[in-house]
This record gives sequence, C-alpha cells and structure tokens, in this order.
Amino acid sequence: MEENNMTMPPSVTETLYWNNHTMLFKPVYNIVISPITMILSIFGMTGNSLVVWYLSFKIKRTTSTIYIFNLAVADNGFLLFVFVLHILSMVFVMIPHLESQYEDEHVINVIGALTLACLFGYNTSLCLLTAISIERCLSVLFPIWYHCNRPRHLSSIVCTLIWIISCTLSALEMSFCYSVIYNSKGLIEESGNECKVVFILICCFSFLIFIPCMIMSSLVLLIKLQTSSHQRQPKKLYIVITVTVLFFLVFGMPMRFLLLVWYKRHIMPPFPLMDIFSLFCSFNSSINPFIYFLVGRQGSRSGKITLLAIFQAVFRDEGNYMKREQKRSVQADETTM
Repeated sequence: MEENNMTMPPSVTETLYWNNHTMLFKPVYNIVISPITMILSIFGMTGNSLVVWYLSFKIKRTTSTIYIFNLAVADNGFLLFVFVLHILSMVFVMIPHLESQYEDEHVINVIGALTLACLFGYNTSLCLLTAISIERCLSVLFPIWYHCNRPRHLSSIVCTLIWIISCTLSALEMSFCYSVIYNSKGLIEESGNECKVVFILICCFSFLIFIPCMIMSSLVLLIKLQTSSHQRQPKKLYIVITVTVLFFLVFGMPMRFLLLVWYKRHIMPPFPLMDIFSLFCSFNSSINPFIYFLVGRQGSRSGKITLLAIFQAVFRDEGNYMKREQKRSVQADETTM
C-alpha cells in the first residue's frame, strides 16, 4: 500500500508541484500572503490605470511618456493576472472539496495560461525599463546629437519590438522550462535540450544585456543628476527613472533568480519563496505611479495641486530640456560664425 502511494499514474503527467514536498499553492501561506498581494494588486492597477489615462489623453506625448505608458500597461497586466491567480489560490484553500479538481487538465491549463501572462508582463517591464534607461543615458551624454538625429518614431518601434520579444521569450520559457514532468515512478524526468537552450538564452538576455545596461544607464543618470546645473537638467524625470529601476532591482529581480534556479534544478525550499517573491513583484509593479506622484509634488509650493499638474511636472521637464539644448546649440553656432 505504501509503495502504491509513492507512485504516479502510469502515463506521464504534468503537475504544478515545485518538488516532491512543496506545492505551488500552500494553504497556510496563501491565507496570509494572498490577501496582501491581492490588495497591493488592486492599488497598483488603480494607479497604473490613472497613469495610462493621463498619458493617453491629458499629457503631450514625448519619447519618455511612450515608454512610461507601455510600462504602466505591462505592470497593469502583470497585476491583473497575479490577482486572478491568487483568487484561484484562495478558492482552493477555502473550498476543500475542490482540491481534487486541482489536478484537472482544464484547471492546469488555466493556471498555466495565467502564469504565462504574468511572465509576459514581468519580462516586458524588464525590457522597457532597460530601454528607457538607455534612452535617457544617451540623451544626457550626447544631448545635441540625440535630439537632432534621433528617429522620430524610435520609441514606438522599440516598444513594439519589446512586446514581440517578450512574448516570444515568455512562451519559450513557459513551454520548455516551467512545467515539471513526472514519470510513472514519481521521479522528475531530465530537462530536455530545449529547456537548456532557453535557460542560456534567458541568462544572456537578463544578466549580460538588460541588467548591466539598466544599472550602468541609471548610474549615469544619477551622476548627471548630481553634477549638472539645476537649470538645464530634467531633474524630476531622472529621479523617476533612477528610483523605478532601483525598486525593480530590489523587488523584481529576486523572482528572476528564483525561476532560473527552478529551471536548472527543479528544486525549491519548503519555505514559500515563490509566494513572497510574487508579493515583491506585485509591490514593484504597484509602486511606480506613487513614485511619479511623490516626485511630481516635490518643490510644489501650492497647497492645492491636481494630479494632472503632478504628472506634467515629471514629464514636461524633458520638453523644456530639449528646447533649452536646441536654443543653446543655435546660440553657439551664431557665436562661432
């Protein structure tokens, strides 16, 4: 009897167990962590929706607002699907007789699709933060060249490519590395060559391209923020980008490390790191609108200030900076002549 309990069904099946002792959904931890994550997601979706609304209809489009708009959409998608996943988790916890349905093929497919959507939003946020950091870095290192020679629709093109690349990487990640396959003896089968290729690809993109570029660009912005004259630099925009990147590195990156360990070893500690890091990622995706709000209010002497004015205070700096640099360039040319 004991031997039968240790074996799996004869056919090869997919399961959502992280290892033989740790399930993805743990009732005890879900009762504590899931409600917090869901509340954070609601606040985050509200804030990001406001950002999307104002950047769509109220604020003039600039190179940076295009990236911020797409970042808010990606964060909103991530929070929405995390919210739905945790609702399902709480349903299984609070209605015990549904536990037998947890391994149903349709339930597994739904959870898999939601997980894919979360990965998609997460990867897109990473790529967008890297792109906006590099753009701002180029704008401060080579301001005249950047503002005179930069293609007009470059931001839109880059964002479109990011969505496509992120969708492709997320689909590969989900298809070849996320699911765990047990054989008839209850043992984990070896990962295929496809997962090894995807693992190497993700490592290269994350730790050789995106993260180093994001860090270096943010350091350049931080140095520029400290050394440039206050009259010429888009100070609030620099602060927003630097702080947003910092929050992503602190609260968003641990999830990437954890998933890579999972893809490589298929082993998780009994402590619910996945649930906690999911909470961290939800916090990271929720905090950006509040960063815009706090930075936009900086230096405001008026007692009553609207949300539109706050957002404009952050993103209008870029346009003023561009005009000053172009005027300065014209004056320099006239002096030379």
